[in-house]
Amino acid sequence: MNKLLLICLTLFPLVVCAELTYGELEKISTTPEQLKGHFEQEKYISNLSVSLKSSGHFSYQRGQALHWQTMVPIQHELVMTRESIINRQGENELIHLDVSSNPALQVISELFFSVLTAEWQGLERFFKLSSGSNVNGQWVAELLPIDTVITQFSERVTLQGDSLLREVTIYEKSGDYTKIRFDDLSQ
Repeated sequence: MNKLLLICLTLFPLVVCAELTYGELEKISTTPEQLKGHFEQEKYISNLSVSLKSSGHFSYQRGQALHWQTMVPIQHELVMTRESIINRQGENELIHLDVSSNPALQVISELFFSVLTAEWQGLERFFKLSSGSNVNGQWVAELLPIDTVITQFSERVTLQGDSLLREVTIYEKSGDYTKIRFDDLSQ
């Protein structure tokens, strides 16, 4: 039995898995001043056991604006700044919210900026880092909300990436989740 275990250990390379802190995540990942790329989003609705999929393009200017344009299945545009959230479909502006007039919207706006741009200092204000690992340059961080606004709808957030953020999964209290994958990234 011991020989079998020894043989198995020599045949399979050992993976170094280090627990990460916010500071270490900041060192191994990049939050560029600007970034654009493609996204694929899956929204799983647990009550219906169904997934809704969408895809499109995004761009952001750190600390200023996030532009999210869904192309499939319908064209839809979301523009988020620190001051406002604008939702458009075609030429029609469906929603225009002033973030400064609503404390909950301020938290949600800051949360989305921090999550989608992997701004670790911002995330640290809203989440406890429950686990994090770095294996062969691929990191994973699981975050548990500590902010009362966020705990009302989210039970945890998982971020994955290499030098850039590649995937975000937001798990809701209802059992639903949203998974967003990023590719074709350019700075």
